[in-house]
Amino acid sequence: MRHCYATWLVSEGVPVNDVADLMGHEQISTTLNGYTHASRDRDGRARAVFADISPSPAAEKPTAEPATDEEPTT
Repeated sequence: MRHCYATWLVSEGVPVNDVADLMGHEQISTTLNGYTHASRDRDGRARAVFADISPSPAAEKPTAEPATDEEPTT
């Protein structure tokens, strides 16, 4: 039960130092190395972090605008 508890809390974003404190661990490494385990959806969660990231406009090459004979409107 302690393993499930620690894994669940960390997976839901509870800071590891808080989980360690809740479990009575003096060292965070005890919590991470001994009590937390990879979740089933870890790969999907990791991919989701980067799903909304797109290249910044500055990183893209500027495109040339086609020349027109029209004067700009104001």
